[in-house]
Amino acid sequence: MKQDYPHFRRLWNRVVAALMGAAFIPLIVIGGIFSFYAVSIFKDRTVEMLVHDTDTRRKQLDSLFNDRVATLKLVAQMPADILTVQEKFDAYARTVIEKYPWIHDLEVFDIQGNQLVHQGHLARETRNYADRTWFQQAGATGVWISDLELGYRQVPHVSLAVRREKGPPFLIVRASLDGGDLQRQLQPNWKAFTATDVFLIDRRGDYQARLQPDRPLMVASGLEQQQRFDGVRIQEKQENIQLTTWLSSVPWVLGACYKPKEVFAPALEMRYFALWSLVLGGIVIFFLVLLTADSLVNRLEAKRQRIHHLNAQMQRSSYMASTMELGIGFLEEITDRLASITVAAEWLENHLSGEATAPVAEDLKQIRESAVTGRKRLKQFLENLRPRPPVITDVQTVDLIETVVTWLKKELALRCIRVVWDSDEDVPAIRTEPGKLRHAFQNILLNALTAVDRHGEIHIAIKDEGPQVAVTITDSGCGIPSENRERIFEPLYTTKPDGTGLGLPVARDIFQALGGSLILSQSSSKGTTFRMVLPKQFHGFADVGRKVQTANAS
Repeated sequence: MKQDYPHFRRLWNRVVAALMGAAFIPLIVIGGIFSFYAVSIFKDRTVEMLVHDTDTRRKQLDSLFNDRVATLKLVAQMPADILTVQEKFDAYARTVIEKYPWIHDLEVFDIQGNQLVHQGHLARETRNYADRTWFQQAGATGVWISDLELGYRQVPHVSLAVRREKGPPFLIVRASLDGGDLQRQLQPNWKAFTATDVFLIDRRGDYQARLQPDRPLMVASGLEQQQRFDGVRIQEKQENIQLTTWLSSVPWVLGACYKPKEVFAPALEMRYFALWSLVLGGIVIFFLVLLTADSLVNRLEAKRQRIHHLNAQMQRSSYMASTMELGIGFLEEITDRLASITVAAEWLENHLSGEATAPVAEDLKQIRESAVTGRKRLKQFLENLRPRPPVITDVQTVDLIETVVTWLKKELALRCIRVVWDSDEDVPAIRTEPGKLRHAFQNILLNALTAVDRHGEIHIAIKDEGPQVAVTITDSGCGIPSENRERIFEPLYTTKPDGTGLGLPVARDIFQALGGSLILSQSSSKGTTFRMVLPKQFHGFADVGRKVQTANAS
């Protein structure tokens, strides 16, 4: 590779650059888009969860106030004598307070605003409340919920008042809800995002309840005066994300604040993860690209060597072809000489008939027979050398293989290789192209001869298998290594120093073209077996478009 190294180095650099670009550009583009999209979706989903969390808190608070109002309405439906006589009311109120612990004070007022009865931990002073806003509103609308107040007890609480709806007399029932109950309701019973603050404010913007019990109440929150709106409003600031929504049961605003760094921390972790994934993926891709480039360049070098080998084989084949053209004339001259020898031997036999001694007559007979046999073999050889168009005819498989074995008889004898036959009786003729089939069997037998080398045997079995004829050729060689078995049919692949790597591929192509098959049946240290199958009836060449002349058997 020394001569080609600069060229392949430039090619290697181009391959690496192309593969790096093809791998990293989509990775960076797609990874960046995916990372941006994933983080954006995560933030949107997180905000949706915050909205859902805030809306859930609102529903809990609305449910709290609605339940409390429903309880007071139930109390207000009691008979008038229970709600107006202190002795009867005391017994009833104790039962109510015991059943509903949230009620700390329970009072009943008449239409003039006078307190008729009362019960609680710190009952208020008896006085007239007709001028109070809550009394007027409860009488007019039927329900009143006050803002957070201290009252006589100086304890933050919310007053709830309902009007008696069941006939005269006109009565107002009032109870107090401790502010601590509201603060406990701000923390839901499920795992949610950690909020820096959850609060309730009235229309003026004063705190009515806060998640942190140590924060002051009934003081200005610093938020602008709130106008009623629907749904949950989101305000993103540098320091926090604030969500606000109106309660439906009381004119208060529920708010929640979150730290963006805490809420969106997983999104930042996702970005870091994507970055590290990109770095690690890039390292893996880098090494894979290097390995791929090296593999491609090595394959190119292997192809170059195979091309050089093929060029050498083509030059050799060209030399053999030109030599054969000259040799054909030489072989034809030898054929003529053998014909002359045959004629001369016959003339001598006839001329010396009855006069020649027995040894002389035997020698003349051997000369004549040897000349006839040699002339016959040369004619067969010359017929196979001359190119002819493919002709489909009846072929006796046994005779065709015996012809090839006869050509190799001398080589087999020199190497002390024995041919063992195992043929069914009356194997029928098959319709096929004899020239190509002879070429294929010749390649297989030459491979078997080379594999055995010396002092072995080649086993040839020919079997009639219904619509086809199967030929099995087994040699007693050392077998084909397992790592080479997958490549023996690759063109130009050979393990022989002087091999062409075309024998088996050409033989397989011929069998497939004739409608049959060639496979490696088995191979071990005791030898190799090739199985060939041919149909009895020819159905046309596999490569479409080739014109075939068909001749009937004579």
